[in-house]
Amino acid sequence: MMRKDWLLITHVVVLLSILVGALWAFTYFSGAALQQFCVIVVAVVAHIVWGAIYHSLSNRLTVGLLLEYILIGALVLLLFSWTLFS
Repeated sequence: MMRKDWLLITHVVVLLSILVGALWAFTYFSGAALQQFCVIVVAVVAHIVWGAIYHSLSNRLTVGLLLEYILIGALVLLLFSWTLFS
């Protein structure tokens, strides 16, 4: 049970760190669409990598799950590119 608690706390801390860092950088580069898009790319890649690490540590990583992370990340990038560059 201790390992699951540690893994959950670590998961929440890492996800909040990615979120807060991305929000801060996104607002810091306010008005600079290319830099904001780069921030989103870094956040999406960090989320995909952390998702793979987390599910690997909890022995639940599958190709389908990794593909889901990648496709959701691609959708986020597509939506932000439409919003920032239109």
